[in-house]
Amino acid sequence: MQTLTRTRQDIHELVQANAFPELNDYFNVLEARWLQASPGECPAYLEAFEWHLQARSGIQGGKALTQFLKAWIQACPNAYHPRVAMGFHCLDRARHVQGGDGTDEVSEARWLAAEQVCEIGAVHLLRAMALSNVPVAAAICMLHMSAHFREPGWLNELLHGKPARYRPSAHPDVEIQEAAAPFLVRFGFAPLVDLPQYLPPCLAMRSARWDESAQQYWLGHALRWFAGCFEAVEAYATYLLPRWGGSLQALEDLVSGPFCQGWGDAQRNAIRALQFEGDFRLSGPLQSQETGQWQCIFDHWWPRELRPRERAMLLARRGTWRWHTSRDHAGAMDDFVACVDLSPDHCFERGGAQSFYTFACLVVQHGMQDDRQSLRIAIEHLCESRMFAAACALRAVGCQFGLWGFVRSLEQAREWLEAAVNRQSECQGQGFDMQEVPRLLWAARLYEPARFFDEQCAECGLSDAAMRLHDLHRGVLEGTPECYLDAGAAQRWLMRALALGSPRASYEVACRRMADEDLSERGAMLSVKRLLLDAMGHAQTDAHARLQLGSLLRQFGEPVEREEAVGYLLELVQHEDPCIAGRACAHMGLAWMQGHGTRKQSRFAAIEWVSRAAVLQPDDPEVEGIRSAILNSHNVFRTLLTFCGATLFRGTLYPNELPPPASTARRERTRALV
Repeated sequence: MQTLTRTRQDIHELVQANAFPELNDYFNVLEARWLQASPGECPAYLEAFEWHLQARSGIQGGKALTQFLKAWIQACPNAYHPRVAMGFHCLDRARHVQGGDGTDEVSEARWLAAEQVCEIGAVHLLRAMALSNVPVAAAICMLHMSAHFREPGWLNELLHGKPARYRPSAHPDVEIQEAAAPFLVRFGFAPLVDLPQYLPPCLAMRSARWDESAQQYWLGHALRWFAGCFEAVEAYATYLLPRWGGSLQALEDLVSGPFCQGWGDAQRNAIRALQFEGDFRLSGPLQSQETGQWQCIFDHWWPRELRPRERAMLLARRGTWRWHTSRDHAGAMDDFVACVDLSPDHCFERGGAQSFYTFACLVVQHGMQDDRQSLRIAIEHLCESRMFAAACALRAVGCQFGLWGFVRSLEQAREWLEAAVNRQSECQGQGFDMQEVPRLLWAARLYEPARFFDEQCAECGLSDAAMRLHDLHRGVLEGTPECYLDAGAAQRWLMRALALGSPRASYEVACRRMADEDLSERGAMLSVKRLLLDAMGHAQTDAHARLQLGSLLRQFGEPVEREEAVGYLLELVQHEDPCIAGRACAHMGLAWMQGHGTRKQSRFAAIEWVSRAAVLQPDDPEVEGIRSAILNSHNVFRTLLTFCGATLFRGTLYPNELPPPASTARRERTRALV
């Protein structure tokens, strides 16, 4: 375990110093140790490419790292490792551009950009293979690239003895090419100008007669150069899993086959355990059948011979399961502590986001005793992975206030807060969301750390943090101490959130202006309209913003805009939230009563709509106010007269101009509300 930690520190120091020859020598030493070690017992070498170089270099992602690797290649033009590092970097950036796990549907522009980044990486890897007698790491990277994406077309042509011609940048759709270009620019890449026209001598041609996939081709070369290479088989096995279109039987066949000859049970079980990778998430109350299934999994795997890494993963999942199913705090805590003791470098990786969150909840929120400072150790190791923004956030708070075993250091707090914000903005995807950290602190009544964290994040440009500070100073957060109540501060943070583009802030300001200002002036109305449009498209505010926009345009819009208002309202009359549906129906009633945006004026249609609204929301003051206005409810005689007149003179109304029939589910929800 010390080897991994020391490796990260050494790489960090060499990168910070731009010590390119020394960095190259360091990778040579790591490779030599890897080639001499037992299968799977020296992860530091490949992890240096995949994690350490990018996470601990002090270079925050994307373009800067690309420039650093280019400088390394230029300083050591005949060196193998800088080109392999660039290959892994291209693979990582291509995954980032794609925005998924290789199975999600993505836009053509993203696919094109990812393919262009991959072919840049492939060129570097081919050149690396010509510079080494055992280019195993380069072959493993090519295996990942060909499985996760597609092997570059020109490379496939070369492998079949044909001239290299096909390139992704020759895409016929100019618009897609233009849409893909910013992804490359963002990370400091440019499309290839010249294609390679020959293969390195170490690569054999691919025979068309062989029923051989690209992954099998690269696996075969890796094992020819390094027999029994655990990492090569592990990479190949990853794409045999069901989520990649494979099966558990295919995984078992691989483990039992010739590629794993000479391995111990721990190494074979490590390959089998790949089936448990991916995001481990328990949500909602577990049924007894699901609980029993997980119990069987733990009972089945626990007696097996496992490496520390796999046993730590099993402990982390069991701890999460214990807490989630029975709130067994003590048992879960024991599992998490044992997990960290066993493999602190890998304890919460491989889909362990919920496990890490559960562990943090136990210590931070529930105050479980942590005499061994396991949470601090886990946080420190997770900070070495560029994925875990939340770990950096907790470390920043710990350093600022001396919590959870961290030594107080304002400089360290600033450094890790910046790292958290950068990783969050990079959307790296693992670990629980950084925005959960202040909620966790607040639930633990660590009010000042929560306020500090949100204030620093807001100053760094995170709009959600600014909105939480607005809620804090308004007293919206549960249990807010009186010392934080400050209307002026709440208003300042609201405007800060608005400036940062917060949809919630746009909606909040729009609603205030609708309540307080005279919007009959065209400019004022359009200003509020823009705010509501900004609030749309966001899950938390979209429906509410559409409802308010319908109300605004119905009252103050021009004839065409009033028709738009009716369109917005009709989209919401069957919304799953009865409050939104009810108010939309009520505003439809006003539209028909006033003839704003409707085919004609109709008191009957207005009564039908507002009656539907009252059924959906019987105790809503806004709905009741609109209902009273339409029915003249301030006078019983006039109400009766209004209803009779509307019925007698209803005129012609089409079915789509009246409230749609309620679904069974909606009727059941309505009865529950009544």
